[in-house]
Amino acid sequence: MIQMRKIAKGMAIVTMAAAAAAPVSLAIATPAFAQSSCSAGTWGGVWGWGDCRGSGQWQLKVSCTWGGDATSAVLSGPGHVDVKCPWGSARTASIIYR
Repeated sequence: MIQMRKIAKGMAIVTMAAAAAAPVSLAIATPAFAQSSCSAGTWGGVWGWGDCRGSGQWQLKVSCTWGGDATSAVLSGPGHVDVKCPWGSARTASIIYR
């Protein structure tokens, strides 16, 4: 049996119990928006891109060669953003949930 109890916006406690075992509590602190559909990647050598659907706040972080990085402004809700490396090439792009 699995029971979920909401304790705060975007957080829940999940309790799992087997038939012959004592209940086990597992706290999960995942932002509600993390369950939305988001993706990120790089293109054109120096650009990173991010797309999200759903509600919540997020931003794109691009890791660049030569120790550089670039981060977008915080976006709310669904959208798309492109971020250019200040120097070097784009290596990775990732979504940061706020």
